[in-house]
Amino acid sequence: MPGYGYRSRDEWGGFIMKYLSTRKELRRVFLLIEAKVGELKATDLSFLELAEQYKTPVQIVLTKTDKMKRADLDSICKSIIQSATDIAPSVVQPTAICCSSRTKIGIDDLQLELLRVCDLVPSGEPAKQ
Repeated sequence: MPGYGYRSRDEWGGFIMKYLSTRKELRRVFLLIEAKVGELKATDLSFLELAEQYKTPVQIVLTKTDKMKRADLDSICKSIIQSATDIAPSVVQPTAICCSSRTKIGIDDLQLELLRVCDLVPSGEPAKQ
């Protein structure tokens, strides 16, 4: 599904709203946020309000985490999860998935969570290290 951030189109907003309100099979939305931005943007907050309204579970995924110091990343991760939970308390997953496509850190965790959401692996199975 297309994003609503950089290089998005206005008409996608309506598409996203319709999709969330009518797609009953939708199990979870993975909301990608660039870690170095350090906070949720206004569009993220609006999206989370919609997800809460339509009771659509949301998984926060922090991207480009290789560009962050570990201590900074931990702080930003907690802050973003708290902000998201304040907006959409019944749908935001309690932890974020932190990953980097460049270093591949966290990619196994992200892939495993996608498989779990689709019921293709048991819930307790750990990610490969």
